[in-house]
Order: sequence, then C-alpha cells, then structure tokens
Amino acid sequence: MAESKKCFYEILGISQEAEEDEIQAAFEASKQAFEVSNRVFEASKTAFEVLNDPKKRGAYDRQKAKENEKELKLKIQKLEKELENKKSQEKEEDDKSNELEKLRMEMGEIGGAGHFWGDDKETCVGGVRDWMGAEELKKVLRLLAAGQKKVNLKFRSRDNLEVAEAGWTIQFKTTWKGFGEDGKYFYLWISNKEGGAKFKATAEEIHPWTGEEKNQRELQSEKDGTRQRIKYEIVACYWFVRFNITIL
Repeated sequence: MAESKKCFYEILGISQEAEEDEIQAAFEASKQAFEVSNRVFEASKTAFEVLNDPKKRGAYDRQKAKENEKELKLKIQKLEKELENKKSQEKEEDDKSNELEKLRMEMGEIGGAGHFWGDDKETCVGGVRDWMGAEELKKVLRLLAAGQKKVNLKFRSRDNLEVAEAGWTIQFKTTWKGFGEDGKYFYLWISNKEGGAKFKATAEEIHPWTGEEKNQRELQSEKDGTRQRIKYEIVACYWFVRFNITIL
C-alpha cells in the first residue's frame, strides 16, 4: 500500500473512536519519536563524515586518546585518595582499639572497665577499691571515648562530682540534704560531644563495713537537655553507691 494510502488511524496508532485529546497525544508522541530519530541520524552523519576522512579520523582518535588518558588519571587519583582515606581510617581505628585494650588492661574491672559485682566495702576492712574521684572518673571517660560500652562507677554517697575528659562528661549529684540536695534521689548524668550517650544502669547502695548490697534497681536513662540522666531513689542510706552501666 502506498504511504499516502495508509490508514491515518494506523499511522497515529489510534482507534476510530479516539477523542481529540487522544489524537493530539498520539501526534505529539509520533513527533517526539521523529525528533529522536532525526537526532540519531544527524549524529550518525557527523560520525560518518569524520571517520570516513583519514585526516579527520586521525585527529579525532588523538583527541579521544587524550580524553581517555585524562579520565583514567582522574580515576586513579580518586582511587588513590580513597585508599589513603581508608588507610587513615583503619589506622585511627587500630589506634583507638589499641588505646582501649591498653586502658582495659591498666584499669581492670575495679578501675571501671566493664561491670563489677565484687565486694565493694571500704578498703580498710578488706574491700578491693576505694570510691572514685575526679582522676578515676577521667580514666573511665577515656575508656568511653575509646569505644568501651560497659563501665562501672563507685561513688561516696555524699559527694557531688562533675568531670569532663576526651569529649565526654559525667556528673553525680548526691541526695544528702546536708549537702544541699533533695534528700530523695541520687542523679547521674552522662554525655558526649555527639549529644548521645544513652545508657542503662544497675544501681545499688553498698554498706561500707560489710559490703552488703541493697536497693538494686534497673534504670534507663532519659534525655535531659543535651545529656542523658538517671535518678536513683535512696532507700538504705548506705555510704557507697555503685552503677554498672551499659552505653546503648
């Protein structure tokens, strides 16, 4: 069938019941297909003209080789940079891991590394450690900064302490009324520079002469400004308070 005799409905790919909007849409689609086909033809024509001429083809191949070489150099530079960053990251992680292991070995559980469930009475009556002060807490904070997830803290129940180290902070607030507090709760805050440090803790009161443990509570921290906080209600009024903490 001659092209001029071909069915117009078939040319546009529509049915005889097609509405005006369908006819318009079919025409636009056909037009776009023609434009794409025309662009492909023009590109093929240009390629033929260049590649069919030895002089033009040689110039094109040289230019293409330069572009490929430049692209390859950029890829190599990118890979070298990625490798350098990976090595730097691995070294940083190794250093952090080595520092963590060193601190764990140096401190042990009685120094705050991991959880401690041993006899925590006074050292003068056979206990294995004293309560923690600022220097001991700084070591615990360095542990946390190095990636340690489990630590333990032992406080004298009348103390108020706030210590910062390596981007982390710990604050302990006594419940003792004689030291200006509410007489009902101990408070413990932990925070880091990322604003995280959500944690859970097993809290206990420890008798100083016998090591007896009372008032064990499982506590979950809550957000308090930029820090995480737990509050622990006093019951036994013992001399020491111990927290076995897990960073979440």
